[in-house]
Amino acid sequence: MNKNLILLAALALGGCAMTSGSNTAQLQAHPWQLQGADGDGFTLQVSEGKVAGKGGCNRYFGGITQLDEQALTLTGMGATRMMCPGDLMAREGDYFQKLSQVASYQVSANQLVLKDASQTTLLTFEARPAQ
Repeated sequence: MNKNLILLAALALGGCAMTSGSNTAQLQAHPWQLQGADGDGFTLQVSEGKVAGKGGCNRYFGGITQLDEQALTLTGMGATRMMCPGDLMAREGDYFQKLSQVASYQVSANQLVLKDASQTTLLTFEARPAQ
């Protein structure tokens, strides 16, 4: 009886751990919206070894050379080249520059924080519902 109870408790705790998911699974679970960006402005989506999104007015894409529970390294970044209105072009350039510096990430609840090699926060995102 006690062995069955212990086994049941272990299975229940294991199930809870699996539901919360790994950092990598949470990172890839849904699209991300840059905090403070209005509307569809600055987004990020990680899936199947690739990264893509919108950088204000241009769409971008790239590869991932390292992805584990904490490390994230992006490579081969490219973007469309539409002219952006107002200061959006400069903001987009800053966003792309920060993406090129990403070395690690942290997912907590509905928030994604991208950091550089010295663990300085570069960008903070909020989870968006999958479309």
